[in-house]
Amino acid sequence: MSVKSKVMLSLLFLILPCLAWGGQSDYLDVTGYASIVDGKKDVARETALQNAFRRAVEQAVGVMVESESVVNNFEMIRDKISSQSAGYIKKYSIVKEGCEPDACTVDIKALVSKAKLEKGLDSHGLLMKKMGKPRIVMLLSEQSVTQDKPSYWWGGSVVEMGVAENTMVSRLLQKDFNFVDRDSILAGLKQEGLSGKLYANISNDMAVKILASGEAEVAIIGQAYAKAGGTGAGGTNFRPCQATVSARAINTDNGEVLASFTTTAMVPHVNPAAGGAQALEKAAGELADKLQKQILEKWKRRVLRSGIVKLVASGLTYEDLREFEAQLRDKIDEVEDVYQRGFSGDTAKMDLEVTGSAKEIAAGISNMEFKGGVVKITSLSANTVELQISKK
Repeated sequence: MSVKSKVMLSLLFLILPCLAWGGQSDYLDVTGYASIVDGKKDVARETALQNAFRRAVEQAVGVMVESESVVNNFEMIRDKISSQSAGYIKKYSIVKEGCEPDACTVDIKALVSKAKLEKGLDSHGLLMKKMGKPRIVMLLSEQSVTQDKPSYWWGGSVVEMGVAENTMVSRLLQKDFNFVDRDSILAGLKQEGLSGKLYANISNDMAVKILASGEAEVAIIGQAYAKAGGTGAGGTNFRPCQATVSARAINTDNGEVLASFTTTAMVPHVNPAAGGAQALEKAAGELADKLQKQILEKWKRRVLRSGIVKLVASGLTYEDLREFEAQLRDKIDEVEDVYQRGFSGDTAKMDLEVTGSAKEIAAGISNMEFKGGVVKITSLSANTVELQISKK
């Protein structure tokens, strides 16, 4: 049996028991196992509990990640979560436990924090998906050793992709970045009467202007140039060929800078043109790696940052508060914690520490019931949710 077949078979056993995960009841029923070594049942019992945690998280991973992504990354994901699976468990209860002469088993009902689990999985492709797979355009001028001025495609003339641009696009495509076709942007420039009127060194403001039609969400803007030095030391034919590539990534809707770097590389070569091209490739590859890391980190902070959403809940008694808070934590994945801020009459004010937006919180709450009553959203703004509970 091939490795891929084995992984697929493993995934079937993981995924089938938990297809309902993500509905009104997010609890998973799992069993953990551990062998008893040297008669230490207490150690085996704790190990079995940790094994149950790991199984619960692995099941949750199987549901959250698309099938092909799981096949390609399952072993890596499993290794990553194995050492920290307990941190993804929001709540659990032991249903049954026991020890045989040589092993202990623990059956648990566990609630996995999808918000925390998504944080751990973002390095496996989910982050790009959450961001809507932003489209990128490369505005990188290039001047090779043999050129006396830079070439750039947005000037209106037909220009082949340069060494630096080709290298950067190739590296970023490997990281699942999505690029737009430059022809559609050129058509827009022609329509706006800008074709042939733009310079190689383009400003952030101009980039925002020419991309205002929405063809791309991110622009990588920069310059690449290479030069060759004189004869090498000792009279050899090797000449030092140096390249410098500088670029910044910006949001095209507001000009916000996501990342900015400059890299240099030097390659000794008997052929200045070839040496310059190799130096450009080396510097551009390093720059692409640095840019993508900083861009992803910026996106990750944006998607995953915790914030505060104010909640005003009417229709509660003071005695209801603890149970209502617990239900918010258990049923709304984005709610990490709840803080009471006041209570008067039948109205409670709370601050919710969340990893989502007020709109997402409201959507989750609208699906809740509380003590058999209906929970109705009465007001929603960017940072505040107001609701009314109508008990039966």
